[in-house]
Amino acid sequence: MKQAKKALILVSVLVMGSIWGFNILYRAGYIPSGLDIFIFALIMISGIYAFFTHMKRYKDAEQGFPPEDELSKQIKHKAGYYAFFFSMYIWLFIFLFQRLFPDVESLLGSGILLSAIASMVIKAYLTRNYHENQG
Repeated sequence: MKQAKKALILVSVLVMGSIWGFNILYRAGYIPSGLDIFIFALIMISGIYAFFTHMKRYKDAEQGFPPEDELSKQIKHKAGYYAFFFSMYIWLFIFLFQRLFPDVESLLGSGILLSAIASMVIKAYLTRNYHENQG
Protein backbone atom coordinates (compact mmCIF):
# COMPACT_ATOMS: atom_id res chain seq x y z
CA MET A 1 0.00 0.00 0.00
CA LYS A 2 2.90 2.31 0.70
CA GLN A 3 4.24 1.76 -2.81
CA ALA A 4 0.84 2.47 -4.39
CA LYS A 5 0.60 5.75 -2.50
CA LYS A 6 4.13 6.80 -3.55
CA ALA A 7 3.39 5.95 -7.21
CA LEU A 8 0.14 7.94 -7.07
CA ILE A 9 1.93 10.98 -5.65
CA LEU A 10 4.73 10.71 -8.23
CA VAL A 11 2.29 10.51 -11.15
CA SER A 12 0.32 13.46 -9.79
CA VAL A 13 3.46 15.59 -9.48
CA LEU A 14 4.63 14.67 -13.00
CA VAL A 15 1.27 15.51 -14.59
CA MET A 16 1.05 18.83 -12.78
CA GLY A 17 4.70 19.59 -13.62
CA SER A 18 3.98 18.99 -17.31
CA ILE A 19 0.98 21.31 -17.24
CA TRP A 20 2.88 24.05 -15.41
CA GLY A 21 5.92 23.64 -17.66
CA PHE A 22 3.82 24.04 -20.79
CA ASN A 23 2.07 27.04 -19.23
CA ILE A 24 5.40 28.70 -18.31
CA LEU A 25 6.76 28.15 -21.83
CA TYR A 26 3.59 29.59 -23.35
CA ARG A 27 3.72 32.68 -21.14
CA ALA A 28 7.42 33.14 -21.93
CA GLY A 29 6.52 33.66 -25.58
CA TYR A 30 6.83 30.14 -27.00
CA ILE A 31 4.05 29.62 -29.52
CA PRO A 32 3.50 25.88 -30.02
CA SER A 33 2.81 24.51 -33.47
CA GLY A 34 0.14 21.92 -34.22
CA LEU A 35 2.55 19.03 -33.75
CA ASP A 36 3.76 20.41 -30.40
CA ILE A 37 0.20 20.63 -29.14
CA PHE A 38 -0.48 17.10 -30.37
CA ILE A 39 2.58 15.75 -28.54
CA PHE A 40 1.59 17.64 -25.38
CA ALA A 41 -1.93 16.20 -25.62
CA LEU A 42 -0.49 12.68 -25.93
CA ILE A 43 1.65 13.27 -22.86
CA MET A 44 -1.36 14.50 -20.91
CA ILE A 45 -3.52 11.55 -21.99
CA SER A 46 -0.85 9.09 -20.89
CA GLY A 47 -0.36 10.97 -17.61
CA ILE A 48 -4.07 11.04 -16.82
CA TYR A 49 -4.37 7.35 -17.68
CA ALA A 50 -1.45 6.56 -15.37
CA PHE A 51 -3.05 8.65 -12.61
CA PHE A 52 -6.34 6.75 -12.79
CA THR A 53 -4.53 3.40 -13.01
CA HIS A 54 -2.53 4.15 -9.88
CA MET A 55 -5.62 5.50 -8.13
CA LYS A 56 -7.40 2.20 -8.78
CA ARG A 57 -4.39 0.24 -7.51
CA TYR A 58 -4.29 2.38 -4.38
CA LYS A 59 -8.00 1.80 -3.69
CA ASP A 60 -7.58 -1.94 -4.30
CA ALA A 61 -4.61 -2.03 -1.91
CA GLU A 62 -6.66 -0.21 0.74
CA GLN A 63 -9.43 -2.80 0.40
CA GLY A 64 -6.96 -5.67 0.70
CA PHE A 65 -7.09 -6.97 -2.87
CA PRO A 66 -3.91 -8.44 -4.38
CA PRO A 67 -2.11 -6.10 -6.79
CA GLU A 68 -2.00 -8.70 -9.57
CA ASP A 69 -3.69 -12.05 -10.15
CA GLU A 70 -3.71 -14.68 -12.91
CA LEU A 71 -6.36 -12.92 -15.02
CA SER A 72 -4.62 -9.53 -14.90
CA LYS A 73 -1.36 -11.19 -15.99
CA GLN A 74 -3.14 -12.78 -18.95
CA ILE A 75 -4.68 -9.43 -19.88
CA LYS A 76 -1.29 -7.71 -19.65
CA HIS A 77 0.36 -10.30 -21.90
CA LYS A 78 -2.45 -10.24 -24.45
CA ALA A 79 -2.48 -6.43 -24.48
CA GLY A 80 1.28 -6.38 -25.00
CA TYR A 81 0.94 -8.79 -27.91
CA TYR A 82 -1.67 -6.65 -29.65
CA ALA A 83 0.10 -3.39 -28.83
CA PHE A 84 3.33 -4.68 -30.36
CA PHE A 85 1.66 -5.37 -33.71
CA PHE A 86 -0.27 -2.12 -33.60
CA SER A 87 2.92 -0.14 -32.90
CA MET A 88 4.58 -1.80 -35.90
CA TYR A 89 1.85 -0.31 -38.10
CA ILE A 90 2.18 3.05 -36.35
CA TRP A 91 5.89 3.14 -37.15
CA LEU A 92 5.23 2.08 -40.73
CA PHE A 93 2.84 4.98 -41.25
CA ILE A 94 5.15 7.40 -39.47
CA PHE A 95 8.02 6.51 -41.79
CA LEU A 96 5.74 6.67 -44.83
CA PHE A 97 4.61 10.18 -43.87
CA GLN A 98 7.87 11.42 -42.36
CA ARG A 99 7.71 14.59 -44.44
CA LEU A 100 4.97 15.85 -42.11
CA PHE A 101 7.44 15.99 -39.21
CA PRO A 102 9.81 18.96 -38.98
CA ASP A 103 12.67 17.09 -37.30
CA VAL A 104 13.76 13.66 -36.12
CA GLU A 105 12.96 14.38 -32.45
CA SER A 106 9.32 15.06 -33.28
CA LEU A 107 9.15 11.92 -35.39
CA LEU A 108 10.57 9.72 -32.64
CA GLY A 109 8.58 11.40 -29.88
CA SER A 110 5.31 11.01 -31.77
CA GLY A 111 6.02 7.38 -32.54
CA ILE A 112 6.86 6.48 -28.97
CA LEU A 113 3.90 8.37 -27.54
CA LEU A 114 1.45 6.91 -30.08
CA SER A 115 2.73 3.42 -29.27
CA ALA A 116 2.27 4.08 -25.55
CA ILE A 117 -1.26 5.42 -26.07
CA ALA A 118 -2.12 2.41 -28.23
CA SER A 119 -0.87 0.10 -25.51
CA MET A 120 -3.00 1.87 -22.90
CA VAL A 121 -6.12 1.81 -25.05
CA ILE A 122 -5.72 -1.87 -25.89
CA LYS A 123 -5.13 -2.79 -22.23
CA ALA A 124 -8.16 -0.75 -21.12
CA TYR A 125 -10.32 -2.40 -23.78
CA LEU A 126 -9.19 -5.90 -22.86
CA THR A 127 -9.61 -5.25 -19.14
CA ARG A 128 -13.16 -4.10 -19.70
CA ASN A 129 -14.15 -6.87 -22.15
CA TYR A 130 -12.04 -9.87 -21.09
CA HIS A 131 -13.83 -12.94 -19.84
CA GLU A 132 -12.23 -15.78 -17.92
CA ASN A 133 -13.41 -18.40 -20.42
CA GLN A 134 -11.47 -16.76 -23.25
CA GLY A 135 -7.94 -17.93 -23.71
